[in-house]
Amino acid sequence: MFRQLNFRSFFNFLGRNRLYAFINIFGLSVSLMFVILIADYTLRQLTCDDYHAKAGRIYAIGTEASLNSGYYLQKYLRDRYPEIESTCAVAASGQSTDATQPVEAGQRKYSATVLFADTTFFRMFDFELLEGDRDQALASRENVVLSESFARKVFGTFNPLGQAIRFPDEEKSYVVSGVVRDIDRSVIPNTDIIMRAERLCDLNPANDERMSNCGAVTTFLLVHPGADLTAKIPDMLAYFKQMYWPYKGNVVSGVTLTPLRELYFSRLNDVYSLHHGSWAFVMILFGVGAVILLFAVMNYINLTVAQTGFRAKEMAARRLLGASRGEIVLKLILESTLMCVTSLIIAFFLAVAVQPYASQLVESKIDILADMTPVVVACYVVFIAALGVVAGIVPAMMVSRYKPVDIVRGTFRRRSKMVYSKVLITIQNVITIVLIATSLTIGLQIRHLISAPLGYETKDILDVSTEIFSDYGQIQQFRNELLQQPCVEAVALGCGSPHSRGNNNTMQWGPDRMVSFQVFVGDSTYFRIFGLELLRDNHTDKGWALNQYALHELGIGEDATHFKMGPDYSWNFEIAGVYRDFQVGSALDEPTSAMLLDVGDYDRWNKTGNYQTYPWDVLIKVRGDKTEAYNTVKSVFERISDGGVFSGAQYLEQEIAADYADQRRILHIVGIFTLVAILISALGLVAMSTYYIQQKEQEVAVRKVFGSTRAEVLGRLVGSFMRMVGAALVIAVPVAWYLLGRWLQDYSVRISLSPLIFLVAGAFAAAVAFLAVFWQSSRAADSNPVDSIKS
Repeated sequence: MFRQLNFRSFFNFLGRNRLYAFINIFGLSVSLMFVILIADYTLRQLTCDDYHAKAGRIYAIGTEASLNSGYYLQKYLRDRYPEIESTCAVAASGQSTDATQPVEAGQRKYSATVLFADTTFFRMFDFELLEGDRDQALASRENVVLSESFARKVFGTFNPLGQAIRFPDEEKSYVVSGVVRDIDRSVIPNTDIIMRAERLCDLNPANDERMSNCGAVTTFLLVHPGADLTAKIPDMLAYFKQMYWPYKGNVVSGVTLTPLRELYFSRLNDVYSLHHGSWAFVMILFGVGAVILLFAVMNYINLTVAQTGFRAKEMAARRLLGASRGEIVLKLILESTLMCVTSLIIAFFLAVAVQPYASQLVESKIDILADMTPVVVACYVVFIAALGVVAGIVPAMMVSRYKPVDIVRGTFRRRSKMVYSKVLITIQNVITIVLIATSLTIGLQIRHLISAPLGYETKDILDVSTEIFSDYGQIQQFRNELLQQPCVEAVALGCGSPHSRGNNNTMQWGPDRMVSFQVFVGDSTYFRIFGLELLRDNHTDKGWALNQYALHELGIGEDATHFKMGPDYSWNFEIAGVYRDFQVGSALDEPTSAMLLDVGDYDRWNKTGNYQTYPWDVLIKVRGDKTEAYNTVKSVFERISDGGVFSGAQYLEQEIAADYADQRRILHIVGIFTLVAILISALGLVAMSTYYIQQKEQEVAVRKVFGSTRAEVLGRLVGSFMRMVGAALVIAVPVAWYLLGRWLQDYSVRISLSPLIFLVAGAFAAAVAFLAVFWQSSRAADSNPVDSIKS
């Protein structure tokens, strides 16, 4: 048995067949590189928050629709349920985890992300505190904890403990009380600054004990060991219906308790405060990674089967010298495993080299070396051994089944008809066509979503958040100086935009129903640059305008002048006008009711104090080159703020395009895998055509002697491969049509599947196959038949 471990003959064979060796090692190495990257990404995704000692006792409370709750909800829960050991409310700054706030430290200004958390944060979660005391880090409302990377950015190697930072909109300073290692593998986002959650109440009075703002935070509950809080869900629901307005008004109707370890992939998790993962995206990665690996294994099997005629005599000699069929099978499987091990080593170095780019692509950290535990190594060993068996078993069984006497007589090659190879090449082309059609469909769907009519203008509008300003006076100065710039056409002040959804106001409508309005406030320029169409003007300075959908939801006509709200319909609202429906949010969002208020001159209206002290957004309509305009706006801000950090500014078109980041990410990944699959498939076809034509040399020579033209010979050689592509197209079209049709059903705004998509995919696959086999076929057609017959 041990004599089969001698690989000298295998190395000699590889040396004589360098194309075979290169294609197999290249294909396997590239495929295994993706396997390593995907495996590490998946491992990190599936083990989010596993490292917290109390993870099994931590839950996030939510409704049937989301995980957001009012800030003071935790107080009511602690008072009522003894099963709860402690609670912790968490919220990220702004409307997403990427929102930033201006921060001053020393004489310099920075832009930072902020996480609001209760004093229990570091006692509930085991994030590593590099500096400071876990129990005291957030003990004072004036304490802040910095992330390791932000502390290094601001203070360098200097110890930041005790240093002061401040926010421009506040007079008081905050003291650095700790430094936490950058948060990783958690639903809690990694932010620059962690500070007390009570500041949310200072920033927004609606975060009061009445919980007027019911979506301020995510509330985590730590239950006592052995306690079953989930058994209290029915009681919680009954309790909430008595004291929590979303339940009293039937806006929501369920209570959920999601375990921390399940939170990352929970359908309830959103981007407001927490990081979240997509199980569908992980499955897509698994799928395309498996496809690439399958292509490489197919190539190995194809090429090895094609090469069996060249190795048959060696195996016959071994059989004649006493080797059993089982030993022959074992030898070929060991050779396959050696090839896989070699490819895995190469793949490991490739994966480490490209891991920064892969991290950017999947928008999540990948760290192969740091995650290489003994368990992971053992999994790789088992995987590569299994892969070696799978890749080597078919060629081994084919070679070992022939009798030595058949091989010595030369009948083996006459019996080899490439049945396995034809089937596998057809399967490769089926998958290639499906991948190409998928890439085309996703690209067309994204383009369709971005260009979908929204009912308002989006072109050349720069959205600048007012969070970068210290007061309304700065906003006024900023607007006035911008209006003097040639690249600025208009400047509007408002509270949100149709894309950012403005603000939400959910009101009681009758005894058992609530109506949710998205609220938009802006000056006259705001409504002009967005081109919002006023269908009816009731010529009143009082009340709010509504969109058509709101009228429909309230059951009133466009000629109505009032509508009533409240539990007993006693709240009377005057209708200032009616606007044509426009898209609120992205094209993926459902229609919603909207309330709109045109304040005319924001400076004059702002003095009344009826609504708020200053707007949320400065919306700038630019002309000319948008990059130059952006730089001009930035320089004006930096001059006004004396070197402040200009952040949070984007063109509306960019914000809309960002809505489809997940779809773009899938497109990029599928596109990359499609190109790799095409490359591996093309290399396999080149090699297969080489060995196939070698077997057909004498047949070609005979045909040419009997008068076949070059075109006829070439057509016969190339045609055999093109027929495989044709068969693949017949199989691939219904498969792709079904899968892509199912995918498109998730979009309310979607393209129609055109036959042209599949024709283009098939034509591209055919072109690749034709180019891959044409060169060798052309050489065979041009060869001298006398030389082939002699050989």
